[in-house]
Amino acid sequence: MRNVTAMVAMALLAPLMVPSAALAQSTPSDVRDLVGVRASSGEAELVRRGYVNAGGQPGDDRVWTYWWNQGRGVCLSVVTMNGRYDSIIMTPSPDCRDRPVTLPGPTGGPVHDGRPTTLPGPTGGPVYDGRPTTLPGPTGRPVASGRTETVRFARGATSARRQGAITGYETVTYLVDLRAGQILDVDMRTSNRSSYFNITAPGATSALFVGSTNGDNDYRGRTTASGPYRIEVYLMRNAARRGERARYTLTVAAPR
Repeated sequence: MRNVTAMVAMALLAPLMVPSAALAQSTPSDVRDLVGVRASSGEAELVRRGYVNAGGQPGDDRVWTYWWNQGRGVCLSVVTMNGRYDSIIMTPSPDCRDRPVTLPGPTGGPVHDGRPTTLPGPTGGPVYDGRPTTLPGPTGRPVASGRTETVRFARGATSARRQGAITGYETVTYLVDLRAGQILDVDMRTSNRSSYFNITAPGATSALFVGSTNGDNDYRGRTTASGPYRIEVYLMRNAARRGERARYTLTVAAPR
């Protein structure tokens, strides 16, 4: 009798449960057009539409990233496969709010909407030259920021190639001066799967492209501001902690 009662109760509740599940698995209309686009372009577009990267996790053949829209109270789960957005679905807001944000700022200090950051720097203070960084580093002490190099194209050329190596928490920053409206194309080949690059626009406080959460070392997008764009090459914290080394070839192109 108890089993019959339980089955009847479940049957009555089932219609009430379906809309909620369907809502959680739906793709919001404002991002539906991003399914299938290159991840680098999709990430820049999500930022433009008011979403903030709230972290992610890699899988065997895909990368999950979470995006939070504070104004709408919407959390998105984005699956990237083969460098493209495979799916974008709504997910419960705690999936975004309970995750550390991957935006720049002092470790232990607020970023944007007051959530803590997992990024490098001394607790409660900024990193290296006082600018926020988008790079991973040991909590409680600054990143070994390494060298900074300005990339200049040869006369008549629209691209340049740089080779280098980083070890542990060391980073290398490349600056390339661009005009608003130009296409920026950055590609990196590396010997270490945990090596990525971030791109930050002039005057911005957050990276417009985060390679490690995007799971991709290939970016192409149109610039929105004039000035020096910062390309930072780094190792993920797990690899940096082990003192791993990465040799890389970075190609930067900006067709006129």
